[in-house]
Amino acid sequence: MLLRSGREKPYEVYLRGRRSVRSQSPQRTVKKASGKSVFSLRETLKCYILTEDSKTVHFDIDEDGHHEISTKDSQSHEDIAWLSVFTRNEPAVTDCKNLVILTQRSKLNEFVLLCKGKKQLSLKVLKASCSEPDYPSVERCNMKTCKHEDPDFKQLSEDNNFFIMHYQGDSVQFQCYEDRSYYLCVNDDSLDIRKPENKEPNEDKNFYFRVSYLQEK
Repeated sequence: MLLRSGREKPYEVYLRGRRSVRSQSPQRTVKKASGKSVFSLRETLKCYILTEDSKTVHFDIDEDGHHEISTKDSQSHEDIAWLSVFTRNEPAVTDCKNLVILTQRSKLNEFVLLCKGKKQLSLKVLKASCSEPDYPSVERCNMKTCKHEDPDFKQLSEDNNFFIMHYQGDSVQFQCYEDRSYYLCVNDDSLDIRKPENKEPNEDKNFYFRVSYLQEK
C-alpha cells in the first residue's frame, strides 16, 4: 500500500443496461465565481473502481491529514465510490458528455475527491451535504453517523476536479479534463496521472479500469 503525505485537513455491470443504486436528488448545477452554471449533475452511481487486474481502488485522508491512494486485492464497504456524471452547460461543447468526479467516503464521514494536481493525483475533502447543516436539529447530530448519500457539489469550482470517462469495450479510461494530455493510470500498488508514451493509451492496460456498479436490492 502506498501512502502519500499531505496536510489537507479536515458485480460488474456495463453502464448501458445496468440496474444501479443512484441518487434521487434533483438535478444540481455547479457554479463558478461569476455565478453562472457551468456543470449540471445527471446522476450519481455507487460502484467499485477496479483495475484491469481486478484490484480495488481506494483513497482516503485520515484524521492527521495523511493522503492514501492505493489499490487492494480485497474489497470492502469502505472502497465504495460515488461516480457522479455531469454535463457541461455550453452548447458549443460536444466532446464532454461524460464528465465525472470520483469520490469515496472517508473514515471521518467526509467525501474525499480524487482530482488532478500539478503533475500527480491529489485528494480534496468534499464534505457531505449535511456536514454544514441548514437547521439547528442537524447541528446536534453526530456527523460520523450521518447517512447522507451525496457529496456537497456546491464546492466544485475547479476544472481539475473532473475527468472525462471514455468507454473502451467493457473498460473505461479517465482523461483529465483540465489538461487532456494526462490520464488516470495504475502505478504499482497505487494510482497516478500520466501522459501516455504513445499518442493513444490504448495498448497499455495500466490506463484501463472497470466499473462495478452496485445492484439494487
